[in-house]
Amino acid sequence: MADEVRDSYDAMSKLYAELFLNGLDGDTNAREWLAKFATGAATQSGPVADLGCGPGPVVHHLSELGLAAVGYDISPGQIKEARQAFPQSEFHVGDLGALDIADSSLGGIVSRYSLIHMVPSLISGVLEEWMRVLEPGAPVLVSFFGAVTEDAHGTAFDHKVVTAYALFPATIAQELRDAGFTQIEVGVVPPPEGGRPLDQATLMAHKPGS
Repeated sequence: MADEVRDSYDAMSKLYAELFLNGLDGDTNAREWLAKFATGAATQSGPVADLGCGPGPVVHHLSELGLAAVGYDISPGQIKEARQAFPQSEFHVGDLGALDIADSSLGGIVSRYSLIHMVPSLISGVLEEWMRVLEPGAPVLVSFFGAVTEDAHGTAFDHKVVTAYALFPATIAQELRDAGFTQIEVGVVPPPEGGRPLDQATLMAHKPGS
């Protein structure tokens, strides 16, 4: 699945950048959550990482909020677009479920609409990896297309790039708890007018402090 995601996003990298480079501009809900995340991450010592960063707008936004931010994406094509758009920021090719990052070194993790491409049974392992690389007390912010019932968790839907899955917010919240995260907050908003007919879910949690 990882190879398929990489190759599909590589093939769409230029078009994807054209469509989503300014995607945060009109997204008040996303910006509010990112501001809340930034407040929590500001007290940490390490940089924050945007996992599945695409062409880099979230890394740029977090930098504007005063954080040292770095982006990781499995697609070299996406990383190329990010480096061109935001040459002052740091970007690396990397797998969000197998990070070449030292234990307890990140001050926070953001992952927007990246877990949707994971086979749902593998998500718990990804969250355990995130727990490994985060500093004590660091926040994690994750957004995804939300399934409306528990039974619909993991239902595949037609994504324009590669296979994606709708995820039930309460199920992801429980997987965060099982991985050891605390202070879990859940927000769900309806789909935007004219957008994909799936709820937009955002969860924020923290690695317990030392």
